[in-house]
Amino acid sequence: MLAIYTYIVWMNASIVQAIKSKQRIQFTYNGKVRYVEPQCYGVGMKDTELLRVHQLSGGSEREPLFNVSKIEDLKFMDEYFTEPGPNYKKGDSAMKIIYCEL
Repeated sequence: MLAIYTYIVWMNASIVQAIKSKQRIQFTYNGKVRYVEPQCYGVGMKDTELLRVHQLSGGSEREPLFNVSKIEDLKFMDEYFTEPGPNYKKGDSAMKIIYCEL
């Protein structure tokens, strides 16, 4: 149980750091590898942790929300971005609590 808790704490802190440093990340979600630029991380209306991204590859939606508990094989790329996605809006309305945002 401690290993799962440690992993969750690591992943949460790492997502916050990736947003702050504008670092691209890659992960598997619903069996597809997603290559993304993280934009906003927080808690949604159903009390699930959510990650809003600008998706570069792995799916057709450009700025989807992902349930963090379903993210697998999270990797931090040695690549960075300078601007938010084209539809990014500060204060994401899908989240009632925002931990970190661009």
